[in-house]
Amino acid sequence: MEPLANTDLAAETAKDRALRNLTGDNPAVVQIMGVPAPKHWMPSRYNARADAPNGTLILYNSYVGSFSGFPAKVREEVEERLRKEGFSGPQQGLTQYMFERGFLVPRGTDELGRVRLRYGSQQYRNDKLEFTLLTSEECNFRCVYCYETFPRGTMEPRVRKGLLNLLKNRAPTLNRFNVSYFGGEPLLGFEAIEELAPEFVRICDENDIHIGSGMTTNAYLLTPDIFEKLLRWKITSFQITIDGAPEDHDAHRKLKDGGGSFHTILANLNEMRRFKENFDVAIRVNFDRQNLPRMPEFIELMREFRDDGRFKLRFYPIGTWGGPNDKDLEVCGLSAEENRQQLDVYAADVGFPAESRLGALQPWPTNVCYAARPYHLVIGADGKIMKCTIVLDTKDYNIVGNLTEDGRAEIDVDKLSKWVTPYFEDDDGCKSCFFVPVCQGCSCPLPRITSGERPCPPPKLQIRNTLVSIWTAHSKGGNTYNLATGALIKPGNEALVESPSA
Repeated sequence: MEPLANTDLAAETAKDRALRNLTGDNPAVVQIMGVPAPKHWMPSRYNARADAPNGTLILYNSYVGSFSGFPAKVREEVEERLRKEGFSGPQQGLTQYMFERGFLVPRGTDELGRVRLRYGSQQYRNDKLEFTLLTSEECNFRCVYCYETFPRGTMEPRVRKGLLNLLKNRAPTLNRFNVSYFGGEPLLGFEAIEELAPEFVRICDENDIHIGSGMTTNAYLLTPDIFEKLLRWKITSFQITIDGAPEDHDAHRKLKDGGGSFHTILANLNEMRRFKENFDVAIRVNFDRQNLPRMPEFIELMREFRDDGRFKLRFYPIGTWGGPNDKDLEVCGLSAEENRQQLDVYAADVGFPAESRLGALQPWPTNVCYAARPYHLVIGADGKIMKCTIVLDTKDYNIVGNLTEDGRAEIDVDKLSKWVTPYFEDDDGCKSCFFVPVCQGCSCPLPRITSGERPCPPPKLQIRNTLVSIWTAHSKGGNTYNLATGALIKPGNEALVESPSA
């Protein structure tokens, strides 16, 4: 095992003395000659830690998004480097590794300043445009937890024309364009998708703009011929909900006429597997106290999808989201996050990648609500411009503008500013929080606007349990850091979890 970083590496040789006399102890010259200069180090303010059952020290850094496990036999050396008062030592070996992972920073580093800089560079950019399009505000389902009112059907032709003109007008300044098809059920507005999607691709291709397209759909209408067209139009990311075993799903997600939908959706998913193209499907599983007991049965039922990396399971607790049935829902309450972690672990044991919790710990801008971004617009079927897809047009504060047929987004700046302001700057709790690089104080702006409450996300509130559950799910495939050689050993493809050992 290599010496600790704050011990003498070796006795000074005659050559060392000659070099020291030549350079006048100039650290820069010493570094050029290949000898790392000693530095003063501090633990990052954005670290979080937890203890695994086997004694592994789990470290996470929210600024970098790194996640590492250190076995008990090297724990003392790691903790020595994480002392609150800091330590001094050369930038090599374990110290170098912890520095690269963000767990250590040079003394005097303005970490909050770095967060501000990164926030500004991501938030106030004009080279990116994002749409969430309500191609239909009607739905063929009547889910028990739904909050929507289904006021209108397919997106009007004048709105479609306005969207194409808006993209054409902005194209010269754009590097990236993202569009998400939403509803209601977006495939009920397939007429609008059929007009918009290929034109979006054409405009982006002509202007060298990267396009990313996705869809949130119940998949009841996602037949192979429809799916083939969507792939052709570069719609390659899908969120499809199945709420557990057949009887549970059909109780939660009834058709408009009261019928069941499970078997049609599963058949469509199986047809999607036959396609060779690259795409991603997040199978969203909403759970409550009613369907939770049979979740293992459902996960086993979906086992055939585990070997196709395009399909992933993601578990979400049902909440009271403002629908007419809120008072009758059997929500899991305070145990919801623990339940979700248990389901992640169970799915991982079956063979599904448990990446939903890893994603919840990644910074910039994965875990900030789209409504908090100035460049993201929700466009209704009638041309209303909104920010939040839960509130939609039921509250005036969410209607921030209107889209004209010639492609102008007429925005009420005062309304918009309430959604996109840097809330963490005015909240001392956020500024001192280890999680602010991830959530930026606005993981959901809605509580800020309606009640002034700080919207701390569940992974932050239960960070120790979150880290342990991720470690449990991922440690077998983790990388190994060899202290003796200073080398990172990667088994196959690099994993997010790294397990240093001697």
